[in-house]
This record gives sequence, C-alpha cells and structure tokens, in this order.
Amino acid sequence: MMIDYHMHLERGPFDENWWLKFWEEEKKKNIQEIGITEHGHRFKEFRPVYDHIPITAPWCDSNLEEYREFTTFLKEKYKIKVGVEMDYFPEKEKEIKELLEEYNFFDYVLGSVHFIDHGFGFDIDPNDPRWTENDMEEIFEDYFDKVEKMIKSNLYDIIAHLDLVKLWGGRNPKNISSIYERISKVIISSQMSLELNTAGWRKPVKELYPSPEFLKIISSYNIPLTFGADAHTPEDAGRDIEKAYQIAKDLGFKKISIFEKRKKILIDLR
Repeated sequence: MMIDYHMHLERGPFDENWWLKFWEEEKKKNIQEIGITEHGHRFKEFRPVYDHIPITAPWCDSNLEEYREFTTFLKEKYKIKVGVEMDYFPEKEKEIKELLEEYNFFDYVLGSVHFIDHGFGFDIDPNDPRWTENDMEEIFEDYFDKVEKMIKSNLYDIIAHLDLVKLWGGRNPKNISSIYERISKVIISSQMSLELNTAGWRKPVKELYPSPEFLKIISSYNIPLTFGADAHTPEDAGRDIEKAYQIAKDLGFKKISIFEKRKKILIDLR
C-alpha cells in the first residue's frame, strides 16, 4: 500500500476542481491513500503559534472552519486523510498543545522545523547572509536541537523532512554522523513515525529526506514510516513515492504508519 501524507493546496482555492488536479496525479502513480496537510501558518486560529515571526503574517490567508468544511466534503467522495503541518517553536509548546486540542479534526499532525534562532527561516533564501555569517556547524546544531525538542514534546505524530536543513546542498558539518546517531536514539524513544519525503530530490541537494547516510543509521531500529511528496503543485503529487518505497525496502524497514483521528495503525511495508 503506497501512501502520500504530505500535500499542500495553498497555491489554489479550497475548490474541488483544484483538488482533482492533485488527485489525478496521485492515481496515475498508484498512491492508495492520500493526506492533505496544509501549513499551520495559513490559519488565523493558529496565529498565536506564529505571531513572533513577522514574515509569516502575509501567509495567513484562511481559517480552519473553511479547511474543515472543504476536507469533510472531500472525505465523502474520495479516500483521503486530513492533517496539518505545524511548525515547532520551543517557546510556543503551550499554544501548540492547546490549539491542537481545540481543533481536533485532524487524522495526523506533521511536526516540522523551518525556523531556527531569531526567526531565521533557513529554507526561504539560499542567499540569506546568515548562511555565510554563521558557521554551517552552528546552523545544523541549532536546527537539530529544535528537532530533538520537537520529538520530545509529544505534540506531533510524524516527523516531517527530518534533515530539511541540508536543502541548499553544499558541505555538511564534520560532526554530522554524531548528530544523526543522537537524533536516531531520540526517535526510537518516542512514539512518532518518520516521514520519507521526496521533495529533497527536487531541491539543490538532490537527495531524499532523510539522507541515505541518516537512513542507514535509522534502519537498524524498528521505526515505522510514512511517505510524502510534499507537493505544492499538482505535477508533484505522488512524485517519487515509489522510488522512496524501494529504498525503504532495500534498507530493511518493515512497517508503515497510517492514521485516523490521530490513532496510529501499523501495516506491513510491501
């Protein structure tokens, strides 16, 4: 059973015709279960999580009731799951917890880190001067410190694009292997599932999230997976999911997680 649990409709309306462009691509690629996961920063109700990051204000263009109504309509006609991708900020754990409890119609919640110290959105601009002013090791350490805290927070169901910080390519810090080992141990002590995200193949790094080296370390543990193409446009829906499945099988992963009302169901990776 192939799944794609990471899809964003944000470049178009909450409209069935726009959705069908994604659905048709997924069906062409033999994806059996699809999840829509709009970014939390889109929703006015989640603004308390993002209000300290001014750059996110123009992205806040929708409300959760609109999202709920539209996805409820879709669920009546198509086999889909509904999620949200919520950024993690250590100082906002209370707000994240309370809001996810209040708006509890999601099947699963993706946890991600896009901002590190002082609101640095590291994946927005490869020419941001903070990339050159800071040592690469410092940026990676800051990022994975946030990822570790995110995993330990118990607020999320799935770790999205685990090593997103590498997206622009270039060198990794010298201590990257020790970072991978540390984070792998944190994952196995949690209840979270790990996403294999194919969008990295479409970025300058040209590599799956997590990296082959990271996956080899993680594969020695019994960690269940989900898969996501992270599509923001229809042509990327389901893209390279089959390729990611084959990599997971070759590395010896055994289980996939599917979700319903934030309850995890494990199935065999076949």
